[in-house]
Amino acid sequence: MTEYSRPPADMPADEIIESWLPRAFAAAPRRPPPDSPSVRVSLSGPGGGDWDVCVSNDALTVNRREPGARNGRSSLHNEPDIWLRQSAADYLALFRDDPDLPALLPPDTDVMDLLCVDEGKTDLLAHIEGRIAVEIQGRRRRRWALDVAFGPSGMRAGRPRSTVRVDSRTCEELSNGALAALQALVAGRLQVEGDRALVMQVVMLVGSVRR
Repeated sequence: MTEYSRPPADMPADEIIESWLPRAFAAAPRRPPPDSPSVRVSLSGPGGGDWDVCVSNDALTVNRREPGARNGRSSLHNEPDIWLRQSAADYLALFRDDPDLPALLPPDTDVMDLLCVDEGKTDLLAHIEGRIAVEIQGRRRRRWALDVAFGPSGMRAGRPRSTVRVDSRTCEELSNGALAALQALVAGRLQVEGDRALVMQVVMLVGSVRR
């Protein structure tokens, strides 16, 4: 693990996105493929906001969107490839220990592994269209949630087409590699509502990132 594997524990969400991520990208030896997806991040609550993040060979560019800007309803030219929505608290839980949640990122994975995807994974991403919600049930009624939209139809969707719910034990096993994402889906350890085909596509993507 490097200096930029994870952001400092006391850094707020907006500073991570606007300052730490570009520095971490600049320091990373890995470079992404030229067709890396653009990402919109929308966080609610303290430290939240809306940002468009674009990765290139030279830099990671972060543009904060003005309050009231139209999200996902603009022309196709201005739409991102992926749109992530969640609370700022849940975003921070990706990088920090939360006593009521399992480890959300594998211990051997740093942030650059997520930003610098290879061409095989970008090919998988290009074929995913839709909006999906993921919920992790933690302890003491703690619930972690992420809403992800892929492609033009996902940007325009008024709500997720699919919802995946997972318990803490299953999430922990997925994170440490003891359980494959496809295996968890087939075994029914991922509770699925809605479009199962979309869920299968996302599970295959997650499995490819984990390898």
